[in-house]
Amino acid sequence: MKKFLFVSISIILALLLQVKTGNTALTDWNTLVLDTVHIGDQIWMKHNLSVPMPNGYWYERDSVANKKYGQLYFSSNAFAACPRGWHLPSDEEWQKMINYLGGDSMALVQLLPGGRTGMNLTMAGYRSANSPNDLFGKKEEIGFYWTSTIKEEQTAYARTIKKDNFLLEGIAYRRANGFSVRYIRN
Repeated sequence: MKKFLFVSISIILALLLQVKTGNTALTDWNTLVLDTVHIGDQIWMKHNLSVPMPNGYWYERDSVANKKYGQLYFSSNAFAACPRGWHLPSDEEWQKMINYLGGDSMALVQLLPGGRTGMNLTMAGYRSANSPNDLFGKKEEIGFYWTSTIKEEQTAYARTIKKDNFLLEGIAYRRANGFSVRYIRN
């Protein structure tokens, strides 16, 4: 029992004492106010989420090489990790931002690294739900971002960005896939 209590307290302390490890992934809730971008009347996280929790994965389990991408999370974890005052954006909230920026072809250029919004969406790839082993893919080709819009019990929508394609598509995926996460302020 003592060992269980010690391990539980250690995990909680580790989660509470996260230190910001750079400007490429959000690891400290205290810096959330500073790591935001204003787009229209919306306030978004500036970086992909990267807080340790079960079912949160570094691409190919390599935190050093993939730090700038943040972690990949199951849909349920994207909801669970959300801090007070924030929420996982709906597909409609993503579309509102895209429309504000002039539509798909105009918005994507502004949302990628170096774009004028400062949003810096990365193409972090995915962790597949279809493999009992860690199957990762599409880094630097596609970015997948969870939305709060549920399609069916096992599926939810994610916004995808593809290299050399000026669309931010909303497509339904299995909720057990590992995708990137951005939050929007309530």
